[in-house]
Amino acid sequence: EVGFANLQRRRHDAALEAYRYAVTLNPNDADILAELGDALICSGQPEDALRHLERAIRLNPRPPDWYLWNLGGALFDLKRYDDVIKTVSKMVDPTEGRRLLAASCAYLGRTEEAARHAQEVLNAHPRFSTAEWRSKAPFRSEEALDHFLTGLRLAGLP
Repeated sequence: EVGFANLQRRRHDAALEAYRYAVTLNPNDADILAELGDALICSGQPEDALRHLERAIRLNPRPPDWYLWNLGGALFDLKRYDDVIKTVSKMVDPTEGRRLLAASCAYLGRTEEAARHAQEVLNAHPRFSTAEWRSKAPFRSEEALDHFLTGLRLAGLP
């Protein structure tokens, strides 16, 4: 909880410290590893995030959707768009993963598919905007955030 609270306050170093401490206390807790992965993504370390998320999935081979969403985020930051699509497609309820699908399809030039996912984002979140996402997303790297938001705009999201 301390890691999550710090991440939402954009205190990336404190968040990572809290998650890493939690991992030392329970190194086989898949949820903690997956949350550490999310914090690493937001901190601009997608390679490390990928390693922790893959370990979380090995420990919990029937992962909840949020593991896959986080894994998709790491893959997106690594520009592995086909892998993002494969990963998010495994979600039981891909509603929240559709932003990743829309942006990935847009970057791959799959414009019709990107537009369809963008419409699904708007169906689930009618007031969605990239400007609001920018203000709330706890990314350390403006470059990583811009990469994601550009993909969303390419897909047709406001």
